[in-house]
Amino acid sequence: MSTSLQGRHASGCQGQTQAESYGSSDKMTSRVDFIQYCDEIVSQLGAKPNLLKILLTDPMLFLKLFFGPSLSNQYRLQGPHSWEGSREAIMTSEDRMILMASSAKKIAVIGGGFAGLYALVTLKEEGGFEMVCFEKTDSPGGTWRYREEVEEGISSIMPTTIINHSKEMGAISNFPPPKECPNFMRHHELHQYELSIAKKADVLKYIRYNMEALAVKRADDYEETGRWIVEVRNTISGEKFMDIYDGVMVCIGQFNRPIIPSYPDQELFKGKIMHTHSLKGVEPYRDKTVVVVGMGCSALDAAVETSNVAKQVYLSTRSGAHVLTRVGPHGYPYDWTLIRRWIFLLFLLPRNFVSWILEHVYLDPQFDHNIYNVKPKHHILSKDPVINDHIGSKLLSGLVVMKPDIRCFTEDGVIFEGDTEVTKADVIIMATGYQWKFPFLEDGIIVQDEGRINLYKLIFPVHLKHSTLAVIAFVLPFGPGFPIGELQCRWVVQVLAGNCQLPSKDAMLQDVKDRHKRNAESYAPSDKMTLRVDFIQYCDEIASQFGAKPNLLKILLTDPMLFLKLFFGPSLSYQYRLQGPHSWKGAREAIMTSEDRMMYPLTKRRPKKKLVNIFELIFKKLLRLLFF
Repeated sequence: MSTSLQGRHASGCQGQTQAESYGSSDKMTSRVDFIQYCDEIVSQLGAKPNLLKILLTDPMLFLKLFFGPSLSNQYRLQGPHSWEGSREAIMTSEDRMILMASSAKKIAVIGGGFAGLYALVTLKEEGGFEMVCFEKTDSPGGTWRYREEVEEGISSIMPTTIINHSKEMGAISNFPPPKECPNFMRHHELHQYELSIAKKADVLKYIRYNMEALAVKRADDYEETGRWIVEVRNTISGEKFMDIYDGVMVCIGQFNRPIIPSYPDQELFKGKIMHTHSLKGVEPYRDKTVVVVGMGCSALDAAVETSNVAKQVYLSTRSGAHVLTRVGPHGYPYDWTLIRRWIFLLFLLPRNFVSWILEHVYLDPQFDHNIYNVKPKHHILSKDPVINDHIGSKLLSGLVVMKPDIRCFTEDGVIFEGDTEVTKADVIIMATGYQWKFPFLEDGIIVQDEGRINLYKLIFPVHLKHSTLAVIAFVLPFGPGFPIGELQCRWVVQVLAGNCQLPSKDAMLQDVKDRHKRNAESYAPSDKMTLRVDFIQYCDEIASQFGAKPNLLKILLTDPMLFLKLFFGPSLSYQYRLQGPHSWKGAREAIMTSEDRMMYPLTKRRPKKKLVNIFELIFKKLLRLLFF
C-alpha cells in the first residue's frame, strides 16, 4: 500500500479476519495491516495517540494524523520515552519529503587548482549543490603549489616563478588582494592568496586528495537526466571508486603535458634533452653550455635563470616574439596601463594598424626588437607577447645569445639554421609548449573539427544534449586568466542551477564557427587558435550571459566618477560584481581604491595626489620627442 493511502481514514479492514482479508497462504498468520497492527502494539505500552483528545486540543495536528500519512513520529506523542520533537516532525514531514524530491545536485569538480577551487567557491555561493573535488596530488593549488617532483599531467613551475599579471588585474571579483602584497606575486604568495579565498569560503573540506580521474562518461540515463559517471583512483592505495553526478566541471587547465619536438639526428646527441616542465633549480647547469629552444615565457625564464650559472646560453627560435617587461610606463604595472576599455576600443580599427601603434609607440622605446634580433614576423596582437624583465640585459651582456632554429643534432651539440659549424652543447632545454589533453573524458566529448575546437564560449561542448559538463580555464587570453576563469565558473554554476539556458545546438555551433573565423583573421596560425580571446571583450561576453556585465550607460548617468574609473582606468574584475547574481556591496569601493592597493607596496602609504601642471607636461613630452 502506498504512503499516500496509509492514512487512518483509509484503514477500513479492521473488522475483518485474516482469512477473509487475505488469500490462502502458509504465511497467512503473519500478515498484518500496518496502521491497525501499529496501534495494537503501542496500545500495550500506552503510546497510541489519543485522537479524540488531539481533535479537541490540537485540530491541526489531528488533521495531519487522520488525513495525512501515518508516520511513526505519532507514537512518541505520549507514553514511555515520549519525544518533545514528535509534533514538529509530523508537521514538517511534507517539507522534508519535498526537499528530498528536489535534492541537491551532485557536482564533480576535476582538479584542485585555482579553477577547481573557485568552482567550489561559486557552487557553495549559489547553494543547492552537493559537490566533491578530485585532486590528483596531496594538496590544493595546482600550478601555484610549487613541487620539487615532476609528474605527468601536473603543472610545473620553477622555484623563481613570478606571475605575469599584476595583483589588481588578476584579482578575484569579491576578494581584493591585501595591499601589502607585491604587485607581481611570487608563486608562494599567489598560492597563499588562492588558499585564503578557499578558506574564507570554507571549501577545502570538499576536496579528496590523491584522487586521479580515470573516466568521465555519460551515464546510461544521460539522454533523460544529463548525468555523468565519474571513475577515480586513489593514487596511493590504487583503490578505484565510481559514482554518478548531475554535473561535471573540468578544471585541469592545459599546461600539463609537454611537447618535445623531433629534429634530424636527435638520437645521436649524448648530452641531456629535457623540457622546461622538468626544470627546477639551475645548479645542475653550472659551467655548462645550454641551448634553450623556444621563445615563450618559459623559454625566456629558462634562458635568464640558467645564464646566471651556465658557461653560455643559446636561445634558439624559429619565429621570435614580442617581449614586454612587467614595468610599464612611469613604473606602473604594464597590464594596469594597457588593459583599459578606452584602449580596447582601438580594436574597432584594423587590427594590424593597432598592432603597429603598440609596437612603435609602446614597445620600441623600451626594447627595439630589431636591434636584438627577436622581432617576429607576426604583429603583437596576432600572438601572445612574452613577459620577461631581464632578457634585454642578458643579450647585452652576451650571457644569452640569440640563434635561429636547430637544423640538426650531432653527438656533442647542434647545428643551427644557416650555420655550417657545430655549436657544442651539454644540455638542450625544450621550451616548446604543451598539448591540450583530457585523457579521462569519454571519446567524442571535446570535438576538434576543421581545426576548431567545438566548445560554446570555450566552455560547453556544443553537440551534447545537456549542458551538464563544462571545461573551465581552457582559454588563451590577451590578459590575466584568473578573472576569466572566475566568470566562467559563475556562469556555469548558474546554468547548472537552472537559472540560465544555453541556445540551440545550431546557434552554439554557429557561434563557435564565427569565433574561429574571426580568430583565423586576427591571429597567427596555431592548433589552439580557437582558444584565443581578447580579455575585456571575452569577460563582457561571459558576464552578459548571466547579467553581471556592468551597465556603463546607466553608471555614466548615475555615478560619473565610477564611470571614469571603469572606462578610462584599468579593467578590473570587481566591475562584474556591481550587478547580477551574488553582486557585492564592496565592488564600487574596491574599484575606487584599487590604485591605493597597487601603490602601497611601493610607497607603504597612500600615494600623494600630485597636481599636474599642463604646461610642464607638454614641455616634458616635447623633450622626450627630441631626445628619446
